[in-house]
Amino acid sequence: MKIGYDMNAELDREKKPLSDGQILREITDAIIEGRLSPGDKLGQDELGKVFGVSKTRIRPILHRLNEQKIVVIEPMRGAFVARPSVEEARAVNAARQIIEEGVIRAATRVARVKDLKALREIVAEEHNARLTRNGGQAHRLTGEFHCELARITGNEVVADVVRDLVSRDNLVVALYQRPNAAACSLDGHAALIDRIAEGNEDAAAHAMRHHLQDVMDSLNLGPKTGPSKSLATAFAHLRQD
Repeated sequence: MKIGYDMNAELDREKKPLSDGQILREITDAIIEGRLSPGDKLGQDELGKVFGVSKTRIRPILHRLNEQKIVVIEPMRGAFVARPSVEEARAVNAARQIIEEGVIRAATRVARVKDLKALREIVAEEHNARLTRNGGQAHRLTGEFHCELARITGNEVVADVVRDLVSRDNLVVALYQRPNAAACSLDGHAALIDRIAEGNEDAAAHAMRHHLQDVMDSLNLGPKTGPSKSLATAFAHLRQD
């Protein structure tokens, strides 16, 4: 009988392969945080090697991301991070203004103290991320704030719609936002929390429209190009030493 602590066995247990949902989240986060850029190729073989799975597991994950409009799949060429057009950028922002005005009205009616605390914690995390110049994490937290607002409404369908729109808008912002323009999100989010805390639906809806318009105004909707990033670099944090 083997007695004692087996460190290798413990490490093997810690290296369990990621689930399909975790892989999807890793790819989404890499896109949202700017580790992958619009237009970057998402090769199935290379992604399989990155995540230690077969490409047959990667294929349906890419199709799910394609359905969410954050990945495009081109016949005979493969999958790429979506590159939203100027027209799509405007349409996504307009859709967010329509939907999230209703979201914040509903959230204002039902928000509890713990909900406001959760929103303030996200803003604090975003603030810290910007102080430490972790732009990728700050970008992700900006979207998480709006997803949390939708969650507060208690309507799962609305929450799903907002999450999809936020993911698409994150690509727009990553591609088109002017340098140093992101700081407005902190002030905008703080104002939204204040209006919810006051219980004033009309003021909250006005603040949301103003905030999302600020996001739109922060964009430079001209042509953008940039060097592609390697998948190995984008997912370097997953490497095992």
